[in-house]
Amino acid sequence: MMADDSEHRLTDGVSVDAVKTFLADLKSEFPDTYTEMTTEDACKQLVVPRTRQDNCAYVDLLRKQSSHEHVGKATVFVSHAWRYKIADVLNVLLEFAEEQRVRKEDSQPVFFWFDLFMNNQNANITANLPQEWWSTTFKESIANIGRVLLVLMPWRDPVPLTRAWCLWEIFCGISNEGTEVNIRLPNSEEKALEEAIRGDFEAVTDTLVRVQAERAEAFNPHDKDMIFEAIQNGVGFAALNQAVKDQLRAWCLHKMVAAVEAMRARGEDETAAFAALCTQVGSVMHEFGEHGKAIAYYETALPIALRTEGEDGRNVAGLYDSLGIAYTKTGEYDKAIEHFEKALAIKVEVLGEKHPSTAHTYGNFGLPYLQKGENDQAIKYFERSLAIKAETLGERHPDTALVYNNIGGAYENKAEYGKAIEQFQKALAVKVETLGEKHPSTAQTYGNLGNAYYKQGKHDMAIEHAEKALQVFVETLGENHPNTAQTYKSMGRAYVGKSDYIKAMQCYKKALAITARTLGEKHPDTATAYLKVGILQFQSGDVEQARTYIQRAHSIYMATLGPDHPNTRRAAQSLQLIQAGAVSREQSAPTEHQPASPTSSPQQQETTANRNLLLRFISSAVVHRSSTARRNLLLRFLGAAAHVHSGVRDPATTGSDSEEEEEEEEEEEEEEEEEEEEEEEEEEEEEEEEEEEEGQTGKAPVSSSRQTDVGGGNVASTTALHDDACKHSTQPLAGWLQKRGRWNTAFRTRWCMLDGGHLLYSTAPERAARRHIPLSTVQSAELTQDREELHVAVPGRTFVFRLDARSELTLADWRNAIEMGASGAK
Repeated sequence: MMADDSEHRLTDGVSVDAVKTFLADLKSEFPDTYTEMTTEDACKQLVVPRTRQDNCAYVDLLRKQSSHEHVGKATVFVSHAWRYKIADVLNVLLEFAEEQRVRKEDSQPVFFWFDLFMNNQNANITANLPQEWWSTTFKESIANIGRVLLVLMPWRDPVPLTRAWCLWEIFCGISNEGTEVNIRLPNSEEKALEEAIRGDFEAVTDTLVRVQAERAEAFNPHDKDMIFEAIQNGVGFAALNQAVKDQLRAWCLHKMVAAVEAMRARGEDETAAFAALCTQVGSVMHEFGEHGKAIAYYETALPIALRTEGEDGRNVAGLYDSLGIAYTKTGEYDKAIEHFEKALAIKVEVLGEKHPSTAHTYGNFGLPYLQKGENDQAIKYFERSLAIKAETLGERHPDTALVYNNIGGAYENKAEYGKAIEQFQKALAVKVETLGEKHPSTAQTYGNLGNAYYKQGKHDMAIEHAEKALQVFVETLGENHPNTAQTYKSMGRAYVGKSDYIKAMQCYKKALAITARTLGEKHPDTATAYLKVGILQFQSGDVEQARTYIQRAHSIYMATLGPDHPNTRRAAQSLQLIQAGAVSREQSAPTEHQPASPTSSPQQQETTANRNLLLRFISSAVVHRSSTARRNLLLRFLGAAAHVHSGVRDPATTGSDSEEEEEEEEEEEEEEEEEEEEEEEEEEEEEEEEEEEEGQTGKAPVSSSRQTDVGGGNVASTTALHDDACKHSTQPLAGWLQKRGRWNTAFRTRWCMLDGGHLLYSTAPERAARRHIPLSTVQSAELTQDREELHVAVPGRTFVFRLDARSELTLADWRNAIEMGASGAK
């Protein structure tokens, strides 16, 4: 009997008519107070008195009355808080059922699994169930039901997100594939939210910020520990929070669009009130990342504002500003600039040049230029904004600190790290004074300073500022927060720069632990954290640990991103490198039963080097779906290797089929040389400065043999490349990129090859690599400008690359390989 009761509690639900009947009974027995009664009140005053004699659940009474009419297989699991008003909760259930009926989503009737009805309220049976029951049977039951209805109130700070058991029900819903989670609010809460959307849209976005399931509490501490551990080992708190936020966001957007359409249906779509509503809706869309939809609402409001206020209306200027910001977000920078110009003209005329709002537009004006890489122009607008804000608001104002940060970011983009640091320090001083030392925004500026110092090569200063950021983040946001994890990563990177791999490992492992707890094990960011630890383990000589971590990263990438994603390929490449390294160690290590081989002859060493280098070319070509250019490079290498032993270069190995083709190639080369004459002087100056920089950083200059094209038949070249590659474990990559010049900042197409511990580049694949970047000097390799540029920072300079029309590799591929090579070179 007990088994049957348990089964009914897990699988059955009550009908819509049963809910209506219960609500009518409440109204009949408590006409004056039923609207204020909580679920707990209804339990004590109605459910328990009716079920006490039979010591049963309320659903058992319904079965006796009419089991087929009132009880059936549950289709919706209801998650709610018992402190809610019972009438509100039941009305939400009825409204939800009506929605399903109108939409005809399911021909089957709705039956609610509602704990007030399904559990025996005379005896707390669930209190004695083991934790395994909750993590298996209960979770599977929700999966079988297939849908969770989450009743949330108040909308500003929903109670269920503060109760551990409500949290558990939400978790069981979102962690089961195929289970749908729906969020609903009572009518009173819907009206309050709609008013907030119309009057104070920031209150809506603030609500989403407050969605933090980690705050949940339980009466029994052991229950909380069990629930939190299950969430951390499953989807993670970040995914849980995001699922709730996504539902709230979708609900908010639906209500906003409905409000706009309602005014349009009433014929009020030409009024100032309609324009104001569209502006508010656009602002919320923008905050939610729906920038295209935001633009549509702004553009709907703009002609109405122009007609009702005139060309110089304050709301007109605000709409131009908002459109400029939205177009910046969508990457339409010229349109953004056009709208900022209009906003600025109105504000200067109406408010004057020296007004905080005018300064705000000047600051916005710099953003599209910053994204376009026109950093000097961005700085000009930022500095104008700064001058006005300093005069009108004062230099010690949070808005002023924001501008200092923007200026610092622009200088950092220009690789002028000294100036960037100066601006970040000014921002920090203002934030400490106005917001306090222990504020997340202050910590963020500490982090900015740390990154700039790292790129400048000042690793101790980078670590010092990262530690300050870490301390504040831990105190204000907690240990288990993405900002805290990111700060540990930054510290680990700086320790790698100092070759302090032990501390670097500690930082990376802490970042991994936090990322896994907050985002869950099955998240791409968690995979990246595993990969970083694995690579560092390999560099430290622990091959088995490295393999374990990187295999875990690869498994997560495969499950979340798929086999063709650059991160998945990067992890696969890392595993190949580890396997190659392990085989190399096994082959080279003598055993007590097998004496070490005698020293091989130079010719044998040369042959081995060529074979190994060839294998590396082949493996890289397979991983990157070898392009025609890479195949040609491979063939040229094969031709060179074939003639190494004879010491004679056969013209037939150049790849030309006839003298006529050779003449055509020579003519093309002459034309290219004429086009490059004007570049020579600049490149020679670059080379001289690079050599000076190498001398200043204490790095030995690279021999010219390492700059020789691998297809040139030079024995020293292939051997040197192989030896250095084995030393640094650098991924061989080759392809076309566009490289920005140092002086005139124009981008020119270059054939780039990453090998031998260097990034080599020349004007064509068949030409000798005339320039190089030693990976041992690389401080960072980052994707910027919406991932359209790769910035490779070395002491005193940042190299900037873009994809070429002929590029087959992504900038992420280049970045990943450079990072791996740079880590191995240090």
